[in-house]
Amino acid sequence: MDEMTLHSARRGDPAAFERLVAPCEQMIWRVCWHYMGNEQDAQDCMQEAMLKAWRAIRDFRGDSALETWLYRIAATTCLDALRRKRVRDAESVEGLRESGWEPAEPGAGPEETALKRDSRSRLRAALTALPEKLRDPLVLYALEGWSYEEIAAMLRLPAGTVKSRIARAREQLKKSLEDAEPSAPSAVQRDERRTQHETHQR
Repeated sequence: MDEMTLHSARRGDPAAFERLVAPCEQMIWRVCWHYMGNEQDAQDCMQEAMLKAWRAIRDFRGDSALETWLYRIAATTCLDALRRKRVRDAESVEGLRESGWEPAEPGAGPEETALKRDSRSRLRAALTALPEKLRDPLVLYALEGWSYEEIAAMLRLPAGTVKSRIARAREQLKKSLEDAEPSAPSAVQRDERRTQHETHQR
């Protein structure tokens, strides 16, 4: 990291800030994409994260790697966006679409489409529910493709700790998905119940 560029960015130089964060932009984009699952929301979160980073750069003192600092801003921004989205969906008819009420994918039947959507929703919810110290290494390893050594350097942890946290994250993720499976009806089940209800109403 160029200390002169960092110094200029802290003093409010936007060009210096751009040079500073440019090498991390693809990483930030991928993080936002993995969390949000669609291009528009990922783009919105990336822009919000970059704005937050610009406003906070004067307080960055290098206690962690710049990549780590930016990653956490991006991840927190996405988690906040997902929480706001869940609240909006709970209060809006549009929430039905997030539960599987949408046109079928080309070549796929409605049941297959609904099941895939349910699986993605459960996975994303389970991932965002993980503690930060477990979620961060798992995202970087499983979704970003970083090695244990690269993650250890980024998070300033021993490689053995990174490996252990990834294993624990996978265990918790698996348990969360297993627990969620029987506790909530799938989109297909909701579709069946809706059909039965409408039949009884006729």
